[in-house]
Amino acid sequence: MSDALITLNGTRSFVWDELERGVVDKTAPGNLLVIASSSRDHGPTARIVVLRGVDRDSRTLTFFTHSASQKVANFKEDERAKILFWCPEKSLQIRLSVTISMSPVNSRIWEKLGAGTRLNYAVDPTPGTPIEHPAAALQATPKPSAMLQLDARVSEFETLWISPEGLRRAAFDNEQSRWIAP
Repeated sequence: MSDALITLNGTRSFVWDELERGVVDKTAPGNLLVIASSSRDHGPTARIVVLRGVDRDSRTLTFFTHSASQKVANFKEDERAKILFWCPEKSLQIRLSVTISMSPVNSRIWEKLGAGTRLNYAVDPTPGTPIEHPAAALQATPKPSAMLQLDARVSEFETLWISPEGLRRAAFDNEQSRWIAP
């Protein structure tokens, strides 16, 4: 049994520690997260995002995306989303309920990006556009205006620990921590 997951406070701290580690360690489970959203036209959808920032005090996670991506349209329609990630070393599932806000990135962030990463923010063709071959997307011109910052404010989260001693589930919000039936 993992000491960090025996208590509610330990579990809460472990989740935020893993998210913070995900920003600086590309091999950490918290680096690549699944974010799920829904829209009237496209129904539920999920995709992988790279975690770029964590502010534990404000309970905010930061990602970047192309301004023309489908997820932007989804979040304009419904700002609610779920984020899911798995910590294999601890056999722990973490599911977060978030509210998404979007804003343009500042020039300081853009300047820090490598040339390859900047290509993700090319204006033409936009994400999802059919192309003749993969290299066609590399011909586009990247522009900072095509990059948005997504801030996901965590309202609550749940953990599910799959242990040889049995399942252990906990729920956390701004005011309460409690064990719940798995």
